[in-house]
Amino acid sequence: MEAELLEVRDIMTYPAITEDEDVSVAEIAKCMKMSGISCVVITKGDNPVGIATDRDVVTKVIMKGRDPGEVKAKEIMSSPLMTIESDASLGSAGKVLIEKGIRRLPVIEKGELVGIVSLRNIVTREPLHVRKYLF
Repeated sequence: MEAELLEVRDIMTYPAITEDEDVSVAEIAKCMKMSGISCVVITKGDNPVGIATDRDVVTKVIMKGRDPGEVKAKEIMSSPLMTIESDASLGSAGKVLIEKGIRRLPVIEKGELVGIVSLRNIVTREPLHVRKYLF
């Protein structure tokens, strides 16, 4: 299938894994490791408000000598949250990623968070299904 015909929903990683803004960075890192993902959407109540990536954990916590068990997600998340609609074209998603200098975009469908589209998804043109492990 040609790239122009593909929409974000066709290649996104789903579902988007979320954690509350008051969860510790240690719990976020554990979630990322167990689920095999590199980012978690941070929520306040049921609303997505930011994103925390593996890079955020390293640069904002580990490299600064902070205790991951004491630092909250809201302290390291990127916010405001940039999102894209599920029916957007791959070209539109790629343009946003490049213009904003980011690697991942949460995907919204009918007002709900449904997935994440990343540079990897765009390059491989393949979706990925992840599962949140309960621990």
